[in-house]
Amino acid sequence: MKNSIPANWKNCATCCHWCGSKKPDAFCNYVEFDMNEKAKCAGGGFNQAKMNGLQSCNKWEQQFTRR
Repeated sequence: MKNSIPANWKNCATCCHWCGSKKPDAFCNYVEFDMNEKAKCAGGGFNQAKMNGLQSCNKWEQQFTRR
């Protein structure tokens, strides 16, 4: 199931460490992702664990910035 959240929300789906499938809109205001997908965290607070895109941690780093 596809979901869309603001690109500046501190969730895995908007973090540069989350390896899941994600796609920003044309202006990088929102990020679309599959909320049923669990993907590896590569260097964040859940390093090497498979996380849902709606999880969050204290090592979040924004991947997409608004243009």
